[in-house]
Amino acid sequence: MRILIGVDGSSAAEVACEFVANRTWPSGSQVRLIGTVESRVDWVGLAPVADGTVEGQRAALAEVLEERAEPLRRHGLAVEATEELGRAAELLVQVASEEMVDLIVVGSRGLGPIASVVLGSVSAHLVDHATCPVLVVRSPEASRMLLATDGTLSSREIPHVLAGWGSALRGLPVEVLSVAHGEGFVTAWAAEDQDHQPHADLVIHHEIAERMAEEMTELGWHAEAVARAGDPSRQIIDESREWGADLIVTGSRGIGTLRRIVAGSVAHDVLTHARSSVLVMRGHVPARIRETAPSSARQAIG
Repeated sequence: MRILIGVDGSSAAEVACEFVANRTWPSGSQVRLIGTVESRVDWVGLAPVADGTVEGQRAALAEVLEERAEPLRRHGLAVEATEELGRAAELLVQVASEEMVDLIVVGSRGLGPIASVVLGSVSAHLVDHATCPVLVVRSPEASRMLLATDGTLSSREIPHVLAGWGSALRGLPVEVLSVAHGEGFVTAWAAEDQDHQPHADLVIHHEIAERMAEEMTELGWHAEAVARAGDPSRQIIDESREWGADLIVTGSRGIGTLRRIVAGSVAHDVLTHARSSVLVMRGHVPARIRETAPSSARQAIG
């Protein structure tokens, strides 16, 4: 498995590296750390700020990369660390595409207006354009997973992608959430509800959640199903807080076009407002690594 981590000198990037170091990835997994040197921005004047020579910045960044790489190597991961010139978001997308990366990991700098600007420049760009799943880390640990599904074919791949990551997230208790938002659309398991009745939609989405919870259980997780009605992003955020999830997994349906307005906006809203780490599943499906889930993992309830 190939993991790409965006690194700068922030504590958020350090937390992202800690998250990866704390999980058990498939044997032979490789991690590439990339740090970028670009014009820094004064958030008051919104203008580039002089910060020494490019060579000096690269030298300082190289030291940071080695510091971040050491804990990962101690956990048995093969790590390559490089500093590059360019915009972080664009470079991460390019490298992920060229090297068929399975997962991009970046840190989050918190909530609020300034954080939204930062997310808009890096994390949100990745969610719109990356060719693989994107994990935005807010905590080095993960103990409960909220998996949001809308019943589309793309969201049905989520359990198999997670299973392909070996034991990295296996064993976490999972709540599978599907939200009825009253639009009456065709899903993989249910026909369109012509009357668009809220109760009928809720029944359909409970079935969607139950099907995915059953699949997650078969793959080695302890999973329960929940259906809610309302705005999808609001329901995902509220449910994650109520259930105590520190990892939200959701989907994104494509790059550009009207699909991004409908589905991408949900992922963006969750990224901006959730308190937990957020994993947005998109792009190519990594090679599936079939591992036998231990009985203790199947029985784990957190």
